[in-house]
Amino acid sequence: MTLEYSIALDHSVWMPVPLDFPWNGYADADAWSTDLASSLLNGFDASPEVVAALGATAREMANVSGPFDGAEERFWHFPLDGGTQRLIHLYVEEYPYTGEAAWRALATAGVGGYVQVLEALDDTAFDEAARTVVIAQEGESAPIYLVRFLGFRAGMVFILEIVDEETGVVAALAEPAEALFRSIELREVSAPADAPER
Repeated sequence: MTLEYSIALDHSVWMPVPLDFPWNGYADADAWSTDLASSLLNGFDASPEVVAALGATAREMANVSGPFDGAEERFWHFPLDGGTQRLIHLYVEEYPYTGEAAWRALATAGVGGYVQVLEALDDTAFDEAARTVVIAQEGESAPIYLVRFLGFRAGMVFILEIVDEETGVVAALAEPAEALFRSIELREVSAPADAPER
């Protein structure tokens, strides 16, 4: 049995950002970012400088490294009516455990810190889902705020993650990120008869 997923992406708020290239016919980040800037500003009286600046920002987004290895997808919060712009990442891994102990372990995985919020989420595609908020700080450095939406089903965990040093950014992204998480749809698919079991 395998688990397939799809996401009902609200393109007025989120844009998928390639993790690597080639991707969907784009050879590299330059080609993708140039086309994206042109399409987003199509119909607007935007100067070449504005188009170039948006293309440069998109290229930076495509070239940035995620906070952790192994992301399946990343999304650029780019609301067309204006607002906070940041990247968030989706991770999908095999994880046989559920329940509050698993939520706490995943909430702090890779960062440590203090679990500030731990709450179950209803009405998702998952058997269990939770929202966690962690504050992590190392030495005298600024604290890092980490929000993770966790979804468990069929021995898999989905983690949609916000990481930032600014509480205002985390607050601005929390609601649209939760809506994105809730838009995930799942389908359990039987493996072919001749396929080895995992």
